[in-house]
Amino acid sequence: MAGRIPQSFINELLARVDLVEVIDRRVPLKKAGRNYSACCPFHNEKTPSFSVNPDKQFYYCFGCGVSGNALTFLMEYEGQEFVAAIEDLAAQNGMEVPRETTGADPHFAQNQRLYELMEKVAVCYQQALKSHPQAKKAIEYLKNRGLSGEIAKQYGMGFAPADWQNLLHLGKDQKTLIDDLDTTGMMIKKDDGRAYDRFRDRIMFPIRNRRGQVLGFGGRVIDKGEPKYLNSPETPLFHKGRELYGIYEMRKQLRNIEQIVIVEGYMDVVALAQFGIPNSVATLGTATTSDHLHTLFRICPNIVFCFDGDKAGRKAALRALTHALPLLKNTREVRLMFLADGEDPDSTVRKIGKDAFLEQMANAITLFDYLIEHLTRQVDMNTFEGPAKLVHLAKPFISEIKEPILLTRFRQKIGQLAGLSEQQLAEIIDAEQDSTEQRISNQSVQRSPQPSNYDNQSIEPSFSQDIHQPVENKEEIKQDSRNKTLFRRAIALLLQHPDALPPAELNWLSAFDEGGAAILWRLVQVINDNDSVTTGVLVEQFRDEEAYAHLIKLANIDLHAHVENIQAELCEIFKRLEKNCLLDEIDRLVDKVRQRTATPDEKAALSQLLAARKEFE
Repeated sequence: MAGRIPQSFINELLARVDLVEVIDRRVPLKKAGRNYSACCPFHNEKTPSFSVNPDKQFYYCFGCGVSGNALTFLMEYEGQEFVAAIEDLAAQNGMEVPRETTGADPHFAQNQRLYELMEKVAVCYQQALKSHPQAKKAIEYLKNRGLSGEIAKQYGMGFAPADWQNLLHLGKDQKTLIDDLDTTGMMIKKDDGRAYDRFRDRIMFPIRNRRGQVLGFGGRVIDKGEPKYLNSPETPLFHKGRELYGIYEMRKQLRNIEQIVIVEGYMDVVALAQFGIPNSVATLGTATTSDHLHTLFRICPNIVFCFDGDKAGRKAALRALTHALPLLKNTREVRLMFLADGEDPDSTVRKIGKDAFLEQMANAITLFDYLIEHLTRQVDMNTFEGPAKLVHLAKPFISEIKEPILLTRFRQKIGQLAGLSEQQLAEIIDAEQDSTEQRISNQSVQRSPQPSNYDNQSIEPSFSQDIHQPVENKEEIKQDSRNKTLFRRAIALLLQHPDALPPAELNWLSAFDEGGAAILWRLVQVINDNDSVTTGVLVEQFRDEEAYAHLIKLANIDLHAHVENIQAELCEIFKRLEKNCLLDEIDRLVDKVRQRTATPDEKAALSQLLAARKEFE
């Protein structure tokens, strides 16, 4: 019998999938402000009431009330079973569906402790920049680069002193601390057990995910030294090919992001923000990947790559172009901006200013115009062989274009340049493709077919508590009435805005003996364990459970709140709930003391709780 599909894989799949693209293939969508709309495919209507939110990765019909994520859509629109929908989406995204032989999910271990440690490290570096005796040269360097204290604070910049063990004061248990610092890449542990800081005598740039959690760091040398920039290594928290520097700060500063510019370095991002251009992000010592582009396209459909104008910049542009082609569609646009030789965004914006830089961005060449220019630059079209060589060079790019309209237009342009009709070009390409596939087929080794029957029941989640779980006595009614509204509001806020989860310790939620608390605690854990979480991912955790229908409603209600105020509201709700949790436990223990059934440990716990209660008074 086939094993269970890990929930972590389902989360990752939904994080990669673009719901707009999934639906648009089957139901043509039109841009409607930040969202997309269409006539609902699930009921007859003349006026579009079906809305798709690309940020939440969630759809909702204001007419018939249907809603869900990409998996829900495939199941309801195409009548697929749950497992079949997963396999369909996975195949479209080049992912293999894993199976587990046990109920354990080893892929996502509890990383909360590491996130909390990395936040402490970031604060340590920030404090060092302000007060460490060695920080004077770092401050002078930043001033000479034209950076203000305000922009340094905005991006959480810090300083790592030249000492070898700056971080060992961050925890009492030195062995556990060193192990965790080694795991996060902040220290390097030798075979003999000794350890030293990876980053020393450098200006530090914290790398945050979309929720603001610190994943790693980039460190820039101040004087002479190599490497000029040192990045955190790959860790359980940090993956260079997925993360982008500045994405959290950009989203925090801008409510509506109409265009994103991708640059190369940390200083480029910070310098552009200093000049009033906060919509930039940087890759982390690696070329732009498909994962980077997936992330950015879900925020904004318009991307500008900014490259140096030298040979290396042109090569980087071609690599970026290759990754972008399969992801393009008629609602997305990619442009390429080339700077003067020897210049970078940091130096350029200081020389020409904000307005001129923005004008260069607006005039950047489109991806397809650059591709055609790149291809024609390599051939002499005045020779007899030139057009044939052009077709040969274009074929690999043609095979990467997935959007039908863009593919047709590109083939038309190549055919026009080569003096061929679109049909002739198609016949040539298809004939060569058939020949290649036949050759591969003749050389391949026969493989046994993969099993197609899966255990659908093994995926069913175990949790079954209802947010509106009925209570049986007056004490429970009193407790439920006090907390029910708070839980409902917190769940709705987190479902619709997971990025607003406060960076606070919330383990006390697990001790709350209420259905709403269990749901809220699960949402918190999912958000903490995953870098890219949307409404669609969160609701998916409760499929086939009683809570699912209630969460669907909460995911679609009008919150009547400004986005910038949501995190503060959540902080207040959590504070009130934590107080209620503490008071409930105090009441329980006081009753046991009165009945003379309390153990010595329970009496000690009561004393601690009574002392802790003063913090809420």
